[in-house]
Amino acid sequence: MPLIRNKYYSWAKIILLSIIIGVTSGIVAIVFDLMLNLYSKIALENLAGYSPPRPEGDAQLTFTKRINTTLLAIVITLGGLISGVLVYSLAPEAEGHGTDSAIAAFHRFNGIIRKRVPLIKLISCIFVIGSGGSAGREGPMAQIGAGVGTLIADILHLGAKMRRMALVTGIGAGIGTIFKAPLGGALFGVEVLYKKDFEIEALIPAIVASVIGYSIFGFFTGYRHIFPVPSVKFKNPIELVFYAILGVTTGILGLVYVKTFYYTRSLFSRIKIPNYFKPAIGGLIVGIIAMLFPQITEMGYGWITLFINENYVVAYINGKWIITNLWYITFIMLVFLAFLKIIATSFTVGTGGSGGVFAPGLFIGASIGAALGILFVNLLPGAIADRYSFLVSMTIIGMMSFFGGVSKSPIAVMIMVSEMTGSYELLAPSMLATTLSYLITGSNTIYHEQVDTRENSPAHIHDYIILKKIIVEDIMRRDIPALSPDTSSSEALNLMALYALRGLPVIKDGKIVGMVSYEDIKVKVDPASMNKVKVKDVMTKKLVVTYPEETVYDALIKLLEHDVAQLPVVDRNSKLIGIITRKDIRKAYDLLLSKYVR
Repeated sequence: MPLIRNKYYSWAKIILLSIIIGVTSGIVAIVFDLMLNLYSKIALENLAGYSPPRPEGDAQLTFTKRINTTLLAIVITLGGLISGVLVYSLAPEAEGHGTDSAIAAFHRFNGIIRKRVPLIKLISCIFVIGSGGSAGREGPMAQIGAGVGTLIADILHLGAKMRRMALVTGIGAGIGTIFKAPLGGALFGVEVLYKKDFEIEALIPAIVASVIGYSIFGFFTGYRHIFPVPSVKFKNPIELVFYAILGVTTGILGLVYVKTFYYTRSLFSRIKIPNYFKPAIGGLIVGIIAMLFPQITEMGYGWITLFINENYVVAYINGKWIITNLWYITFIMLVFLAFLKIIATSFTVGTGGSGGVFAPGLFIGASIGAALGILFVNLLPGAIADRYSFLVSMTIIGMMSFFGGVSKSPIAVMIMVSEMTGSYELLAPSMLATTLSYLITGSNTIYHEQVDTRENSPAHIHDYIILKKIIVEDIMRRDIPALSPDTSSSEALNLMALYALRGLPVIKDGKIVGMVSYEDIKVKVDPASMNKVKVKDVMTKKLVVTYPEETVYDALIKLLEHDVAQLPVVDRNSKLIGIITRKDIRKAYDLLLSKYVR
């Protein structure tokens, strides 16, 4: 009976925590939105004369108003300077896009975020984005939501585990609220921590908090989608070829985005000047670009809506917006804008300016999607059933696949963009494009603090302390084949498939001399030479082993430190007696856990 009472008491605390985080996120999002719009009107519209298109309606652009391009560059520079002074003087962890800091707090700092960080983050982002810096609201709201979550957890005197859950709940609520995407935001909170895993325990509280925050924010700002998109449907399977090409392209461009962003960040970290000047230098570079291409400033939501509605503006030259009806010029300029946005975001956020990378990612994806859509409908019009619907779909799926790939959060981003646009009918082709983008970007991510799985997270490694209660001998596999150095690569692969193993030991004179893995053979051996190449030519001779008397926890640490899928189990004379895999350890952990929580 006490166990049942404790279980319900724990859930009561979690739900209460979720409600408080949700209400706070909704209020903070309203304040953030109002202050950002007010400052943007003062700095960009009143001072510089630039009125960015807004996503409401069809995002009409004011073509008659002349932009003071010199003042525009100055305003963006000053925004970077103010942000730099605020952040580096009061809360250095609020620099950059914020999501990484929240992820780092979860994995490495017991979920602790200083109380001042959310406020400094909010104010500094208003100056960067409102001044025209190329950044978005997602990173700030993720860090603000995370900070609010941990603050509430501390007020309620909750422990480290609950504080981490509050942090993840805050990320989900912050994102879901500001983007009016409650389900996608909640999923983003639990998915963005890892490259290949989820913080699944936090999903329910994140959903509760996200729904509450979204409801409050929507009550004051309206429940319309962020991007008003006409109804489009996927109804031509042949077009999957084009969406696949889009996925490959956004994956490659995603690599460019990540590499450029972190190269810029590394470059500026080596410049020997006070840190608070660096965002100003980045802002100046962005301002100079914006003198000809104002499209790359701020979040770019209005421009995305223009792309969706086939309103393509090329550049701003000599006081006039340049518009062209030549499709190939439009194609070139959209691709060019995608690369400019990568550069502008790198110099805005990568130099330490405070702002998110999600919204710029959507702009980049939308630009490249619209560009490829224009290319396909003009070169292969016969293969496309509905030109208008196809162009809209390419733009939307471009957003999904690009940021789904670079954020390593493909499921959350697909759902989130669907909620932001109302385009749920496009989930099937978006799954194809986003999966390809995710695979091509590989381990490259815009969020460097992500880890592969829960097993790789310092936040969870202590969860596996329970594995100290059993030794390797208790769970190791004994029924494994041993290869000789002269075994062919082809036979080794067949045995791996038969025994469901990613690698096998190589034995000579009764002792282990190496390990050969599936990857060793596939990478190093030509398919035509599988029967000729021996495992001794491709095996790993630098062995990492475990012993039967070691604890399973110690074996897990070795697996993680050396990033291998299995360990040979040997006695003290190097004689092979078995093998232990990550899968074996996970099974043992689940079994032990079930006994203790029953």
